[in-house]
Amino acid sequence: MSEDSGVRDEELLQRYLDGSEQAFGELVARHEDRIFGLALRMLGERADALDATQEAFISAFRQARSFRGDSSFGTWLYRIAINACKDLIRKRGRWGDPTEDVGVEVASTDNVEESVTRRLDLAQALAGIPEEFRDAVVMHDLGGVAYEEIARTTRTNIGTVKSRISRGRKRLAESLEHPTPPAASKDVR
Repeated sequence: MSEDSGVRDEELLQRYLDGSEQAFGELVARHEDRIFGLALRMLGERADALDATQEAFISAFRQARSFRGDSSFGTWLYRIAINACKDLIRKRGRWGDPTEDVGVEVASTDNVEESVTRRLDLAQALAGIPEEFRDAVVMHDLGGVAYEEIARTTRTNIGTVKSRISRGRKRLAESLEHPTPPAASKDVR
């Protein structure tokens, strides 16, 4: 029962709903790498991406009966994963702790600082653009979701999706060029 077997995701989901736990396992196996990749690009940290990926599949498992088929299963799962990433960002505070999950064994402190700075800059820039732009940009540019799938998922037309992506990219670029400084950090002694 591999993806090459010709069994569609939606059929596997129906098999799961009919009682086959193996079918849901196959769906996880098919999509886990893509979902993890999306989460890693959104969150910037492996541990956070693993948490968000796990939460996305748990949510999909719980919400399986709510899948209506308005979009592909993969696109529906992407939406759940994006929401899992947003929830994790909210749970950890707007920008989280930039030192969290940074391994001590990293060879160069400069690399860690540069990586953390890039992650914070991107997270801040993404958070600063309207949600409909952010979701379209994340789905298309980070997730590789086609315009048509985004249109079905968001219940808009393709022209609107393209416009949102274009406007989102523009605002993201402007924000990255002229970042707003984060709130003053605490004086640690």
